[in-house]
Amino acid sequence: MVPPCPRGHLIERAMPPNAAHPLFQELAVFVLAVIVGSLCGLATNELAGRWVSSAVAGNAALAVATTCTGAAHAHFVHKQPWLSLLPKVGLGAPIAYGVMRVVHAVLG
Repeated sequence: MVPPCPRGHLIERAMPPNAAHPLFQELAVFVLAVIVGSLCGLATNELAGRWVSSAVAGNAALAVATTCTGAAHAHFVHKQPWLSLLPKVGLGAPIAYGVMRVVHAVLG
């Protein structure tokens, strides 16, 4: 039974009493996706830094981190399997890197 409020109206409960607020759930998923993307970017920076300059490795790491954050979001929120996201990351990261280089060239 739903308890009445002091004014006599019924209070509807949309969530169970000990469920997390949806805003906090969305924030937690966002933070988790950013952590996954950051770790991918860090790994890219460490691996690419052995063969290319630190500036190129940093730009590549940023492109990979951004793309992996989007893939992690797609996995956690939209339930897409990781294996179907790998080709998208493989194509998306070089495109993001190319766009970043163009923007840097245009802006100086």
